[in-house]
Amino acid sequence: MYLVLKGAVAPGTSLVEAKKQAVVLGWGNFVTLAINFIIVAFALFWVVKMMNRLKREEAKPAAPAGPTAEEKLLTEIRDLLKR
Repeated sequence: MYLVLKGAVAPGTSLVEAKKQAVVLGWGNFVTLAINFIIVAFALFWVVKMMNRLKREEAKPAAPAGPTAEEKLLTEIRDLLKR
């Protein structure tokens, strides 16, 4: 696909021949490249998103069985302050 900027080109002429006959702007190639970029970017986005989700699930720490020594001490202090 192209747009003739200066000169005359017969309808149905290929881009290569049109470039020889007149000044043309080949916009079809740009559109194709833009669509390909969007497709690849979208696929890469989903791959990275899935990898991050897998990392997050893998890195979940196990919940502690009971309160830590620091939590016990803080609980005792809180109870003493209430009295």
